[in-house]
Amino acid sequence: MSMDLCKWQFRDPMLVLMSKQQAEANRTCTGCAHAKTIETPFGDTLMRCLKGKPYGKKCNRYEVTHG
Repeated sequence: MSMDLCKWQFRDPMLVLMSKQQAEANRTCTGCAHAKTIETPFGDTLMRCLKGKPYGKKCNRYEVTHG
């Protein structure tokens, strides 16, 4: 199967990779003020959203942690 490349993907391969990684990081909940680490009764640790949203995908309630 052939996949067409966008114009920006013809740049330096390292810059394309860094751009894709940065875009992926911008779509996550990392650094949100509403994210909290919770320990389960079985000893596991999970990240949860205090606003009730699914953790892992940035939502419209994302706020940067000030610390």
